[in-house]
Amino acid sequence: MLRTNPRYWRGFALLLANRIIGMELLTMKITINQRAKNIMLFLSIIILFSLTGFIATTTAFDVSDSIYEGVFIGDIPVGGLSIDEAKSEIIINIKNQTANSPSYLTYKTQKWPIYANDIDLEINADDLAQQAYNIGRLGNIAKRLQEKIIAVNYGYTIPLSLHYNHVKLEAILNTIADSINSNPEDALLIYQNSNVNIQPEKNGHKVDLEKNWLDLNAIIHTRIPFTLELTVNEITPKILSKDLAEVDSLLSIYTTEFDPDNENRSKNISLAAKNVNHILVRPNDVFSFNNNVGERLSENGYKEAPVLIDGKLVLDWGGGVCQVSSTLYNAVLLANMSIEERTSHFRPPAYVPLGQDAAVADNLLDFKFKNTTDSNIYITTEILDREIIVQIFGKNNPTLSDIRIIGTNKKVLEPNTIIKQDPTLELGSQVVEYAGEKGFQITTYRIAFANGQEVKREHLAYDEFKAEDRIVRIGTKMLSNQLTK
Repeated sequence: MLRTNPRYWRGFALLLANRIIGMELLTMKITINQRAKNIMLFLSIIILFSLTGFIATTTAFDVSDSIYEGVFIGDIPVGGLSIDEAKSEIIINIKNQTANSPSYLTYKTQKWPIYANDIDLEINADDLAQQAYNIGRLGNIAKRLQEKIIAVNYGYTIPLSLHYNHVKLEAILNTIADSINSNPEDALLIYQNSNVNIQPEKNGHKVDLEKNWLDLNAIIHTRIPFTLELTVNEITPKILSKDLAEVDSLLSIYTTEFDPDNENRSKNISLAAKNVNHILVRPNDVFSFNNNVGERLSENGYKEAPVLIDGKLVLDWGGGVCQVSSTLYNAVLLANMSIEERTSHFRPPAYVPLGQDAAVADNLLDFKFKNTTDSNIYITTEILDREIIVQIFGKNNPTLSDIRIIGTNKKVLEPNTIIKQDPTLELGSQVVEYAGEKGFQITTYRIAFANGQEVKREHLAYDEFKAEDRIVRIGTKMLSNQLTK
């Protein structure tokens, strides 16, 4: 009855299946263990034979005068050679290599050869052959064994250790660098026939002498001949074409005249004008005249020329530079820029209208303005015959008002007359020692017009130029006949 019960047979089947699976797993385990043992035995045999071969090989070299197999000097194989044979191999190899072709320094499509004779190239074959022979023979057991294993299995390379004239090699590198180096060239705005054109920028190049020298010294000890691509850094110009993309219009122009016959003053004017030519001023940036022009010193090329100091005309370095700053000041006013710093002269100069000058002095007085537009502006300054011409370019703005600079409330200050008694002059005689100078007071405004109507008035400055007293000497010396009377 029990044996006909399906539950009985299901249990029996499960039990039988478990037994079969257990037997299979046991069989697989035995098979895997056996396989592992076979692999281990095989590997042990290989290692034993390899070790035996390695020991036999190294022992053979230990008792011989041969360099271990796998030893290289540079790229010259010297394994199995004696010291003398290695020496000869080194000399012949280097001689052939340097005689057949030079080494090269390259940059893009250019290449410069370096011959062995150019740098007095030599090699100490005796020392290198001895170094090769010593591999695996010097030091403690661990060090020797390590060198042997590296040489036999991976190769052991000894640097060439070439000797050369460092001064000559450095001179060659410097000469090549001079032929590659170039200064960056800014993009330029060219204004011709009332059209604005852009001349694209050019990147500069600077050979990295320090890195190239290290690379050169490293590669020259590795292989001969060699080819080394020089590391050259590109220098980006300060003004790019994209910086001038929106600059399409002449915003203002102002011109003043000077005397070209005054050579020193003309030289100073030309130098200062050059330093404020092709200048880009970005939105909200503040332009400083002194920062761009630099100090007015003889080492910067400036000359002594007449200047007004405390109302007196004296010689000083950079005389005439104030005419450039004043010309720029007026161009900036007409371009409707914000004036950040401006100082009048002690005496009014003749080259601009009263109240429209801008004095500058090293580390004391500066002229500064801010670009208050939404785009870049560009300044050009040109010397033409006896004229200084400053132009300011920017983005065309059809709504820009007509700008005028007007001086109002002008007042002339007459000089006082100072009488001085002079006992060296005859009684009653007069000599004008100093004619004096009139003084002035003036208030300057910038006025914006639209359609002929004033739309904005901006107070710029109140300037006062004090009068210089007139000095007259009156004689008090009495003659002898006058004393008798």
